Amino acid sequence: MTGEKTIYMQLPIIPDYRMGVFLPLRERWGECFEVFAGEFDFGGSPVSTSEAWKHFHKIENHYLCGGRLLWQAGATKQVINADLLILNGNMRFLSNWMIQVIRKLLGRRTLLWGHAEGKVNRVPYLRSLYLSLSDGFIAYTKAQREMLLKRYPGMEVWVAPNSCVAASDCVPALADVDEVRTVLYVGRLVEEKKVKLLLEGYIHAREHKLIPEAVKLVFVGSGEQGALLEQQAAASGYGADIDFAGHVSEVGKLREFYRQALCSVSPGYVGLSATQSFSFGIPMLIARNEFHSPEIEACREGFNAVFFESDSPRHLAECLDEMYVSRQQWCGRRPEISDWTKECYSFEAMCATFIDVAEGVKK
Repeated sequence: MTGEKTIYMQLPIIPDYRMGVFLPLRERWGECFEVFAGEFDFGGSPVSTSEAWKHFHKIENHYLCGGRLLWQAGATKQVINADLLILNGNMRFLSNWMIQVIRKLLGRRTLLWGHAEGKVNRVPYLRSLYLSLSDGFIAYTKAQREMLLKRYPGMEVWVAPNSCVAASDCVPALADVDEVRTVLYVGRLVEEKKVKLLLEGYIHAREHKLIPEAVKLVFVGSGEQGALLEQQAAASGYGADIDFAGHVSEVGKLREFYRQALCSVSPGYVGLSATQSFSFGIPMLIARNEFHSPEIEACREGFNAVFFESDSPRHLAECLDEMYVSRQQWCGRRPEISDWTKECYSFEAMCATFIDVAEGVKK
């Protein structure tokens, strides 16, 4: 138990999938646990779920220098005075610099959480300084932990596996082989996710008869490229076999999409949709050479993932053919993939790290 010790987080946003972590922590620690966050992330997407404000505190995100830097306002006094504060590990949060310096002078414990390093590390000395202001780092993967320990000897580092599913939802979406008839994408329809590449790969597979007409393409998600993708799908001649389902977050509905899927696909960088797919036992087809999110550590080639050459619609199409030919084998593996995900990548596994950090549990 934490007693009356306050445990606060200040983050850019609270997306819907984070509620599965934060609500159990609120239940455990009561009002001693608080999360402060804004509405929009860098670039305006992703965004906080409206459900977050029923439980936690909304603050103001001010994006500066063309959206490259962030200053957060509205809870400075509270977070400075917290017994334990967890901040985002992104050093582009200018307000975090100030908060860390003040808390360092006051002798209060501050931890960073998130990506161990950014996509571009042009100023490593600034990164080193930013990390030195904290009392430790909560990384997403074991590989990130090892990298940090090697680069910064003496730093305390924990691992909270990035998750978007509860253990109770890690149940295989079982299906007979003849029911498996879709190629599935779940995520934002944005340029950086290279969703257009999947559309092109599917069209190539159909044009060259690598997959039968019965196999449809389904997009679950929304984003600024949605309308353009729908236009391209209609113009391809295969529009009747390509479905745009919009944003879906309800687990029961998602389960049905995954149940019918031959595989899910990540045409750009891998994100949380990988562990979501694996929670249902569904393998993922993944572009190999991308700047993947930490979830790539969960993608084990031959077990729950198949990799294709990045930016190659042709090779993506060929891999769809391979997935279709081996669909019976993949259907049989769904329980094993789902059980593994439950053990390693559930909300409960993620919560356990924060509990250990806050309550001083040693493992």
